[in-house]
Amino acid sequence: MENKFFKIRCKYLSEVANKIHELFGPQAIVISTQEVREKGIRGWLGQKTYEVTVSVPEQTLSEERKKSIAEKKYLEHSTYTTSSTEDETKKKKIEEFERIIRETQQRLKQKPITGSEITAPQKAKVSGETETPVVPFPKEKLREATPREDIVKALREIRELLQVMSVETTPSGIPQEIIPFYKDLVQQGMSKRLSADLIHSVLQNMSMEHARDPKIFIERLALELRKRITTTKGIPVCSGVPRWVVFCGPTGVGKTTSLAKISAHYAIHEKVRVAMASTDTYRVGATEQLKIYAQIIGVPLKIIDDKKTAWETMHEYSQYDLVFLDTAGNSPFNTRQVKELHEILQIIKPYETILVLGAHTPLEDLRYSVAGFSSLKPTSLVFTKLDETRRFGSMISLILETGLPVGYLTHGQNVPDDFTLATPGGIVELLIEGKRNRG
Repeated sequence: MENKFFKIRCKYLSEVANKIHELFGPQAIVISTQEVREKGIRGWLGQKTYEVTVSVPEQTLSEERKKSIAEKKYLEHSTYTTSSTEDETKKKKIEEFERIIRETQQRLKQKPITGSEITAPQKAKVSGETETPVVPFPKEKLREATPREDIVKALREIRELLQVMSVETTPSGIPQEIIPFYKDLVQQGMSKRLSADLIHSVLQNMSMEHARDPKIFIERLALELRKRITTTKGIPVCSGVPRWVVFCGPTGVGKTTSLAKISAHYAIHEKVRVAMASTDTYRVGATEQLKIYAQIIGVPLKIIDDKKTAWETMHEYSQYDLVFLDTAGNSPFNTRQVKELHEILQIIKPYETILVLGAHTPLEDLRYSVAGFSSLKPTSLVFTKLDETRRFGSMISLILETGLPVGYLTHGQNVPDDFTLATPGGIVELLIEGKRNRG
């Protein structure tokens, strides 16, 4: 029995299951899903939509065509609208999406199809279900197939959306005592997807009896967060080998002050040979501020204007252990200024590039900053202005999304004080204490 392949488009993923069932019946199999844009006005303002490729047995297709319009409407009603509540309808949609994900994940586990296997039918078996024949695309269709990475990304996004729906839908199967924890994470600035993922991860490893105990649940939640957060444990020093440490980031986050605090710590407390340099020739008074810090700490300071002075400074600082380089704060959208800095860093080849961000910054703006400075290849994060916020969800969301380790946390203007070495437990405690202080 041969299969026919069709492509349909839906504006929302929630419409996919209903539309496939309406057009092709329950025997239809989803082959791939990808995000596309409709043609707008002269190529502009095209709306985002989802294109789904469906495989339908020819026999089933002919049977569907024979059904009358009235019969199709009856079947559609009896299958999808028998529930009298909106929550039950949402639950059915979640189950349908889970089935699609299981089938697609099973196909991803199969070995790639070679030219000699194109005409040979393959079978994909889903756990707990009967074997369903799957006929691969013809040769000319293989080139149009969605890349594996895109499919995996789409599946991950669907899974995350399902987790959010499962928490926000009532009844959801999640104890009602847990819902306030999810809402509080979102209120603290954490993304809905990450909040739902944390809730599900915690519930997987504990009984419902323990989950209903708020004290036990928050302890397990803190433990799950600590497992996911990584830190640098400071900047390692190698005597006799100069290591350049670059501080970069958007304007107004306190890069210069943070650099001075950490430089003073290594120069005064750790007795390390420290030097300073700066490329910040844009901001009025920037070099004067750093010169004052350098004089107080007792370390040399050089201004780097171009590639030539970068080479000269590297030669002059060859006997120091740590060289801290301050850079001009700029908008993440200012690609020209970031490119100029990138050219200097290619000469210096820093040991560590620290992206300095404000803990009070909304998550979406933090993401823009990371994207804008990605060409500099940051190796760690420093968060400032912890004393100016009580909501640390956006900060923790960014840490988990980027996977970058955190080096230091700063919380004031005093040099060399008002900073601390970051630890996973300390970062998680900020989230918990933020909840207590606000509550």
